[in-house]
Amino acid sequence: MRTIIKATQNQRGVAIIESAIVLLGFLVLLFGMMEASRFLNVQQVLTDAAREGARVAVAPASGTSTLPTEAEIRSVTQAFLDSANLRDTTISVERPVPVVVDGITTEYTRVRVTLNYRVMTLPMFSGLQTTLAGEALMRNETSP
Repeated sequence: MRTIIKATQNQRGVAIIESAIVLLGFLVLLFGMMEASRFLNVQQVLTDAAREGARVAVAPASGTSTLPTEAEIRSVTQAFLDSANLRDTTISVERPVPVVVDGITTEYTRVRVTLNYRVMTLPMFSGLQTTLAGEALMRNETSP
């Protein structure tokens, strides 16, 4: 009887240590999944913002052939990024971008949005950083 009591007394702290190790692993996995989801979401927002900026950039005012200025394009793109609460982005507008297909040259506009992405949820990985970019290339339209 004494050996059973003595064995259980020796094992008393093991359950707490095992629980702490399992909980640590679970939390790292949980925060890793959250960070991966955030990473993909930010990438998608950057791509959508570039697409929105390019859409505005290639559509002239009704009944004219006047395309929006780069400031107007940046403003629309930044408004899209602000709605997703993304700050410190770089927006570049390149126009005209000549594209030749079967000997026919067509003018395009390229909008590129970049962001220095930093890991937010796990402090032990706070030094990790990468540059995410979204880009859209659309053909300039003309109005009759």
